[in-house]
Amino acid sequence: MILETSYLVDLFDGRQNAFERGLDLVETGAVQRVPSPVIVELSDGVAFGGEEERRNVQNALRMYPIAHQDERLAQRAGELLARADVASGGESGIDEVDPVVAAVAERYDEPVLTANVADFDALGVTVETY
Repeated sequence: MILETSYLVDLFDGRQNAFERGLDLVETGAVQRVPSPVIVELSDGVAFGGEEERRNVQNALRMYPIAHQDERLAQRAGELLARADVASGGESGIDEVDPVVAAVAERYDEPVLTANVADFDALGVTVETY
């Protein structure tokens, strides 16, 4: 399972539905991966929250294997974004992190766990929500 930023933020904020989904993943033994660009988004978000929040996120991320971006993954992310832009008739409005997350999902043949279903549907990957 590829963990997207919206899910992790909800999980770290203690949202019940995200917590329950996380328990389900642990109970079923699902591998949960965090794409490295998600760490960028999380780090940006906690930079203004103080040292304790930053440390909490850092400690929580240690529980997950990190899917690192390489050249092939970056190229595939660009292709996915371009395809979504063309399908929308111009700019899709999808940010530059989501295509990388989608490319990770393709690489591992795993769904993306997110609250942002529309963007990942547009990128053509399997999506699960919570």
